[in-house]
Amino acid sequence: MVDKSQAKALQDFVVEAEEILEGLAEDLEKAQEQHESAGKVRPDLLNKVFREMHSLKGLASMFNLERITTLSHDLESLLDKIRMGKIKASPRLFGLLNDSRVVLKTLVSEAPSGREEAPIQPLLARIEGEVNGKPVVSPTAPGEIALDEATLKSLTEYEEHRLKENIEEENHLFSVQVGFDFSDFDTRLRALSEHLSESGEVISTLPVADPNLPPGIHFRLLFGTRLSQAQVASLVTDVHGIVADLMPAAALTPEQAAPEEPGDQGVPEPHEADSEDMRGISNTVKVDIEKLDTVMGIVGELNLVKNSLELLATNVRASGGQQELSQELLKQVRSMDKKLGELQRAIIDIRLVPIAQIFTRLNRTARRLARQAGKEVSVQLYGGETELDKMMMDALVTPLIHLIRNSIDHGLEPPEERLRAGKSAEGLLAISAYQKGNSIITEVTDDGRGLQVEKIRQAALKKGLADANQALSAEECMEIIFLPGFSSAETVTEVSGRGVGLDAVKADIQALKGSIALWSEPGKGTTFQITLPITLAIIQSLIVRCCDQSFAIPISSVLETFRTSEAEVQRVDQKEVYNLRGVTLPLLRLEDRFRLTRSEERKGDRIYVVVARRGERAAGIVVDELAGEQETVVHPIGQRLGAVPGVAGATEMGENQVILVIDTASLLSSVESVRV
Repeated sequence: MVDKSQAKALQDFVVEAEEILEGLAEDLEKAQEQHESAGKVRPDLLNKVFREMHSLKGLASMFNLERITTLSHDLESLLDKIRMGKIKASPRLFGLLNDSRVVLKTLVSEAPSGREEAPIQPLLARIEGEVNGKPVVSPTAPGEIALDEATLKSLTEYEEHRLKENIEEENHLFSVQVGFDFSDFDTRLRALSEHLSESGEVISTLPVADPNLPPGIHFRLLFGTRLSQAQVASLVTDVHGIVADLMPAAALTPEQAAPEEPGDQGVPEPHEADSEDMRGISNTVKVDIEKLDTVMGIVGELNLVKNSLELLATNVRASGGQQELSQELLKQVRSMDKKLGELQRAIIDIRLVPIAQIFTRLNRTARRLARQAGKEVSVQLYGGETELDKMMMDALVTPLIHLIRNSIDHGLEPPEERLRAGKSAEGLLAISAYQKGNSIITEVTDDGRGLQVEKIRQAALKKGLADANQALSAEECMEIIFLPGFSSAETVTEVSGRGVGLDAVKADIQALKGSIALWSEPGKGTTFQITLPITLAIIQSLIVRCCDQSFAIPISSVLETFRTSEAEVQRVDQKEVYNLRGVTLPLLRLEDRFRLTRSEERKGDRIYVVVARRGERAAGIVVDELAGEQETVVHPIGQRLGAVPGVAGATEMGENQVILVIDTASLLSSVESVRV
């Protein structure tokens, strides 16, 4: 019995394996056609088939699928001998390869259920018989061509095999010597090889070291072709190539090909299983994320239509006429609302992928950075099954790499320092992800030295980011390290010290409508916590009004709302605060931040406060009224408004009204928030 995360992983395996098998089927068909028409298969196609089988074997071994791994491994060995010329391609071999492909497809389809019904032993026995059979011996040895012994010894086993094959196929063999300038030899050599390959096969490319040659870099290409020496010379006129014939006349005498073995029965006739083989294995299709964005945009527009219909039905009922019609219309609107909600959730589910997809890359990066820094680090990963929007996950990679780099370079101590502090020589770096409400929390934690307040203070003074007479608290240090250009590294290394890091992390996270927070304990370690909405495609928003204008605040950043009066607002150090259950909550007025003008005096002293969070801290946003919740599609805005702190984008409401979406993280950045 497999758990949910394992079942999801096996479904992903089936999708990728099916793609490999489809490519394998097409390439085997091409190879068989080439063999039937010309008696041989192009080496590039044989190499492609070999790589496809190798990829399938590697994929199956990652998921511990032993039967698929065993069969594909044996087939890989067989294909290697075929492409090396140790086993001659034949109809019997193509029959074996196709039979094996059908069984592999069955094994792949059985993987998610754990069934093991398809037999592989008969195929393994057939493959072993082919692999252990007598290899084909080429009738012509490479010693019969005009190549010096040093050149022959420099050929790989595969190049030597291709040389023999060209001799056996009665091709002309030429040496094409060319020279290039050092500045562009790689592109010109590649272009020449591609040009020659259209008329034959470039068997090998060998460097030429001769002091008598003109300045530059020179190569000797071994070229097999049906063309004459004059025709080959015309192909390399532009690069001043020198063409020499490597084949003596005696070597051009055709050899009689070995007769087909009596055992060759050809490819089996189609049978009943072939119709089953035509079906796909998985029910999964790959969809461009931009297409999903388009569909989500359409759903957002349908939401606007739904809101307009609901308003129309309400107005009809309020007018006192057509009561039955308005009631039926409201009923259909509620039904439409339900279906749109289901459609939105389905599209969001399609966009979600497990964050484990980037964990492997982060693990490699962390280990590489640790080696560069000369530190011993144990990397631990938790919550790989947590799902996040695909586009957001890709955008999250760079900030996480910055945080990992910061932990390794600044947080974790060298082994000798850790030992002196009573710690193990090996530092701990943990990367975890989990869901909390409608948000995804990602944390990077180390057990290093923690924030060094005095070192940060000195670095801030040096860069003019702090006042010399100011005593910095731990919380103020946390704010400073996110400022642009700040770095406490004493020297510039490959890992850090360039002043680009945590400020870029903060900017990237805010661009994703998220927030970042950290806490640290001296000698114990530091934790960076990133909070992101699950998806940016469509979000639930709280609609508020201030100075006769509407704004949308993402629900994911709202902790609570409450109504109070101006009389309850207090002032501490010239700043407005509110006593919320014994906690002094800093307040921010939306009208002051966006410089809004009131058309008339507010009636009464009633106000509403939206308690919004910024990481693990919170503050209150003062507005005139709460207009309800609404699902919104956030659209980007122009550069002028996009640069305004506190504005995340825009969204549409009913009656063609466009309102701004509040970015609470940047809006609250200048407020002394409290921990929640």
